[in-house]
Amino acid sequence: MIRIPLFDLKRAIKEIDSEVESRWSSLLTASSFVGGAEVDEFESSFASFLGSQGCVGVANGTDALVLALRALDLQEGDEVIVPSFTFIATAAAVAVAGGTPIFADVEAETLNLDWQRLADQRTERTVGVIGVHLYGRPFAIDQATEFCSQHGLWLIEDAAQAHGATWQGRRVGNYGSLTTWSFYPAKNLGCFGDGGAVTGNDPELLARVRRLANHGRQEHYVHSEIGINSRLDALQAGVLNCRLPMLEEKNDRRRQIAQRYLETLGGVGDLRFLTDAAAAVSVYHQATLLTDHRDELRQSLQDQGVGTGVHYPLALHLQPAFASLREKSGALPVAASAGQEVLCLPMFPELTDDEVGEVCAAVESFF
Repeated sequence: MIRIPLFDLKRAIKEIDSEVESRWSSLLTASSFVGGAEVDEFESSFASFLGSQGCVGVANGTDALVLALRALDLQEGDEVIVPSFTFIATAAAVAVAGGTPIFADVEAETLNLDWQRLADQRTERTVGVIGVHLYGRPFAIDQATEFCSQHGLWLIEDAAQAHGATWQGRRVGNYGSLTTWSFYPAKNLGCFGDGGAVTGNDPELLARVRRLANHGRQEHYVHSEIGINSRLDALQAGVLNCRLPMLEEKNDRRRQIAQRYLETLGGVGDLRFLTDAAAAVSVYHQATLLTDHRDELRQSLQDQGVGTGVHYPLALHLQPAFASLREKSGALPVAASAGQEVLCLPMFPELTDDEVGEVCAAVESFF
């Protein structure tokens, strides 16, 4: 039986259940479920938290990516460079929006995009890059913006795992043409269902995202382009309004837990921890290590009552869904090997010090 789970939302719910109940009761009384004050409050508060010009709440993180791509005029046949080591939504969104994802390898030290090797993936059809702040660790934004500027490409920040992370003291979400977010329950800032957002500093792009997310509506029953129905509902916005004020405190706790793991387990066996650039401050959506003994270690931890996760076991260029693109992307050795080596330890702010100690002891006992 798992005594220490990888993630436990129940503990977080207890801290805000009375406020959520109050907000939801008001919404139920008013029968106000789409748009309205809760959504407006969240969009304004989240944009202010990031220091961005605006925020458009949408139904989920995948829709956020598709809408951002469409707002940037992605056309059929356009190529978008994406990291091969991330969740499939990053690349699938490109295909859904009509483009072609081109996979690039990642850095061994961070598992974020290897910007030094990105030129190998660029062709005359490349229009942009999606950089992922994987596990809450900012990618090398200076290199990203320089590369995109040099080649006339747009940049989307996929910040689905990086709520509150910073680069050179400024929150991620302010460097790309647009930034996409997921509020899936397990995220650092999560709701109690699906939710997402697109943020940025270009009012015209954000206005187009909002229009595309509402059936392309220009005014009531007048639609200037084909859009979809993707709106953040008021009930989920209410949850986010409860959790956003706590985010900085919760991220600080994640950093404490990550530091404890590093101090205790650094040098144990063949464990390797990811590193951050000096300009980056991570929010540790996951506590990730790498080992050649991943599967055996995971089984041992499970036997000792410790939950773990593997994010992600198969690089995207090796996924069956993208078999047709494999040859075009080429060999991506770091991404391929990472899928065999990564292991995520329990990481959520409500973990107790004793539980963190138990996890460390369980890992040490394996080696």
